[in-house]
Amino acid sequence: MKLKMRLLAILLIGLFSIQPAFAAEEAAASDTVQFTLVVTNGDEVTVTAIKQVKAGINAIEAISQLVAMQTKDTDWGPMIVSLAGVEAVGNTYWALFVNGQMSMVGAQDVILDADTFIRLILTAF
Repeated sequence: MKLKMRLLAILLIGLFSIQPAFAAEEAAASDTVQFTLVVTNGDEVTVTAIKQVKAGINAIEAISQLVAMQTKDTDWGPMIVSLAGVEAVGNTYWALFVNGQMSMVGAQDVILDADTFIRLILTAF
């Protein structure tokens, strides 16, 4: 009987000492979000990538982690001018879609606080 009580005590102590480790892993996992990026040039998809990124970063930072990008500073914030070696020249620009909707703000103002799907499409105006 004493052996069973000791084994039970050891088991309970072990369970309670492991629980904080599991809680720390869950907290660390919630500090990231899934970022999906698709870059389209005309009818051709040039980049498709998925990555766990730190929650709270903006789309410019997340995009730069996945693809070579160049920006140009404007009065409204950075404007993406080149993605994966493809430049927006003349009357073209990189249209930004966030979770299927055309973004009303620039990529610098899109904050990734949940899983996010971004599509950038080279578009003529």
